[in-house]
Amino acid sequence: MLKKHEDVYESYFEMFGSKGWELYKKTIIEEREALFKAGFYELKSELELGKLQGAIHYIDMILSLENNMENMYDEARRREKEEKEDVNYVEQIEDGG
Repeated sequence: MLKKHEDVYESYFEMFGSKGWELYKKTIIEEREALFKAGFYELKSELELGKLQGAIHYIDMILSLENNMENMYDEARRREKEEKEDVNYVEQIEDGG
């Protein structure tokens, strides 16, 4: 993995470990719940429904960011390991062993 990519992941993981991130998640979870409780009953048009759906989608995207970044990091590490194993295997074959 390139150093610049590792730095990006490290920055995200630092943020996810912060108290501010936990407070932010708590706030948007409460907002999401409030949208579900009151939002659908107050809709007067399809446009308002679309706006509500967009807001909920955006909140869900934020709430899944931590898990998505961890999965992307794990996948990058797995691929990196596989590439090293492939190179080692090819080198062994070329060396006759």
